[in-house]
Amino acid sequence: MASVAPVRPSAPLAPRLQAITPAKLDAARATLASLPREALASKFQSAFHAGQRIVRLLCADELIGRGIPPAFWHDFQPHPAYTLEQRFDLFSFDVRWLRAAYPAHARAVRYPRGKLLLTGNDKDFWRESEFAFYGGRRPAWKLVGSLSLSTAQQTDCCWLRSAPVARRLQAVEDRCGKVLTALQEDLKHVRRTATFTDADAQALLLRRHQVWICGQMADGKPTETALRYRQLTGQTLSRQLAAKHLEKAGEVLREIEMTSRPQIEMT
Repeated sequence: MASVAPVRPSAPLAPRLQAITPAKLDAARATLASLPREALASKFQSAFHAGQRIVRLLCADELIGRGIPPAFWHDFQPHPAYTLEQRFDLFSFDVRWLRAAYPAHARAVRYPRGKLLLTGNDKDFWRESEFAFYGGRRPAWKLVGSLSLSTAQQTDCCWLRSAPVARRLQAVEDRCGKVLTALQEDLKHVRRTATFTDADAQALLLRRHQVWICGQMADGKPTETALRYRQLTGQTLSRQLAAKHLEKAGEVLREIEMTSRPQIEMT
């Protein structure tokens, strides 16, 4: 894919996209569509940090098309080192996800320009995105309020999060390493057999840890945990199996007195 010079965050990308021939855009989209999810996420991250705005936009749209929310693209905790351009793009990707994943949500938005941001055409989207972002001077929590976003919707996003939601999810991230270590230690005591090898144990460890993360995001609800797991991994997990993994992880953590998991109230 051809590199694209960085542009000002106040300059909509729509005209830049229109300057590229449809054949080239179709070819770029087809290339991205052929990538496995891990490679696509890696491509997005590279483009994001390299300032390739059109490439990362196309990657974002492909990830959204696959039903993967921005929260799972990479470590999206807002970082003070992000440039204004990067923060604008994070915001715009969140909104593009909301447009795709919650098409009826605009009815809950009080402000006409917010409704248009979620329902308008491409030209409307870029114009209203610039207005809402306001050159980076409008904080995320204020946009969360103006768009009437639920906790679950904020959990999907990477930038559009209120302070309480951001803190709670950061707390989950901060515990990830300790939880992984605890789960790994527990599996060390499980006897290896011909049907449960070291490789099986490693796969189980990864799955159990991923389910724990998804369970934290879903407030421990098995059905929502299974949905988050599919978003994170692309693999289907039954409600029953999700509940089983959550129960086992809870037992392990209670044994080492790690019982203070952050609560995320779903609205």
